[in-house]
Amino acid sequence: MARMTKTQVKEILDRVLTWAPEDQEKVAQFVREVEQRRASDDITDEEWKIIDARAARRDLATDKEVEQVFDRYRSA
Repeated sequence: MARMTKTQVKEILDRVLTWAPEDQEKVAQFVREVEQRRASDDITDEEWKIIDARAARRDLATDKEVEQVFDRYRSA
C-alpha cells in the first residue's frame, strides 16, 4: 500500500470541508478513534507493514475463524 503524500492528504481534507456537517463529523469521529488507538499502540512500524500487506491481499481471517479462536479462549 503506497503511502500518501502530505499534499494528497491535504487535498482530501480540503474536500471534506465541502461536505455536509454530518459527514464531516463522521470523518472527525473516525480520526479521533484512530488517534485513541495510536495512543496505546504497541504495534511496530514493521508489524503495520505486514498488516497493511495482508489487508491489501484480503488475506485476513474470516469471521468464523475469529469466532472459533474466541470460543476456544472463552471456554478456557
